[in-house]
Amino acid sequence: MDEAYEYQRGIDAIWPDTEHLLPETVTKELATLTEENDRTGRLADRSIEALREAGYFGLPVPSDFQGGGATLVECCAVQRRIGAADPALSIGANMHLFSLGFMVEHWIRHRDESWVLLEETASKSRIVGSAFAEPGLGGSLTRSNCTARRIGDKWVTSGVKVPCSLAERSDVLCLQMVDEAGGPESLLVALVPTDLPGITVERTWNTLGMRASESDTVRMTDAEISDDMIIHRSAPGSVGDEVFAAGVGWFCTTATACYLGVVSAAIDQARKALANSKISHIGATRAALPSFQSTLGEIYTEVLPLETACAGLAQQLEERKTDPRSLVPTALALRHQSVEKAIRAVEMASELVGVASYSAKGAASRLVRDVHAVRFHPPTRFVTRQLLGRWALGLPWSFELTEQPMEDVLR
Repeated sequence: MDEAYEYQRGIDAIWPDTEHLLPETVTKELATLTEENDRTGRLADRSIEALREAGYFGLPVPSDFQGGGATLVECCAVQRRIGAADPALSIGANMHLFSLGFMVEHWIRHRDESWVLLEETASKSRIVGSAFAEPGLGGSLTRSNCTARRIGDKWVTSGVKVPCSLAERSDVLCLQMVDEAGGPESLLVALVPTDLPGITVERTWNTLGMRASESDTVRMTDAEISDDMIIHRSAPGSVGDEVFAAGVGWFCTTATACYLGVVSAAIDQARKALANSKISHIGATRAALPSFQSTLGEIYTEVLPLETACAGLAQQLEERKTDPRSLVPTALALRHQSVEKAIRAVEMASELVGVASYSAKGAASRLVRDVHAVRFHPPTRFVTRQLLGRWALGLPWSFELTEQPMEDVLR
């Protein structure tokens, strides 16, 4: 039996078929644009247009609202495929997908007028920029340093959001801010037009890997946000908000899937290199030698459990039979493992590829650079380890570090 077919059949047993949501012709076209995107550090317009033509930007929106009606598991499978074709595009677009998933989870629980926003996003293929990350938050997911002051039916806010993927291409931003007056629901999540007066995007993204994710800086200066743009309210630092918990599940599973796509591409590079590299004095390809076979096998012992865990958690979240708040520790543990497993797998695969993976150009070396971005998505491993330890001990826990600075200890 063909080895490539057997390998792919094993992966297909884990993930659903998503050809109807994103045709293979699209991912193949995206792959042809990847090297140039990485070289310039910006996406080709065609990368976005190809996704738009396929209906990607409405992927998780219910079909009743002109969306793709994709489940969370299907969204993960799509992200995995894009991640294998163009990692930077995958992780950039995933911020849109996460924001849209958050909005879907809100609508499912509240059945309010937010369906109008979902329908507009899907029918007009609007891009939603996820403007949650901020400097000085330490990776906290449920806080903001952007305070909002209410004046009549508007909220006036200033602050910086960075990194914000696809910020310059986004039609709207999904962002959080805090009502300066305080209160039990003072954390406000809003959906704001990118061209709103007081909002500017600065091109600041220049990195080693994921170069074309266009994760630039959004600056708000006395931006006036109308009250009808507020789509969700919660308590700052809260771990009890069900919609936020479901959103954490969306991010952890879809982001992990993106990096599983990166790993998949690196493994493909290794498989091809082993099959095509012949050792002259032995008279055999490296693929025929047990030492190389076992190293490739070791990569799979790391990766296949992560693939299965990601798909399984996404399925459990999608079924909504379990309160998403009880699955937050599992979701964060999955993302924590994706950091170690994805980086290790790509580095091992690059060693199998050989010196070509150390070249300044080429897919193998790019994948080594790209995969290290998995370290920096919030919540960081510093937060996650503390959170899981407190959770296991039955202690109060949150999405943020709760350490006492040394200067306070010494006073």
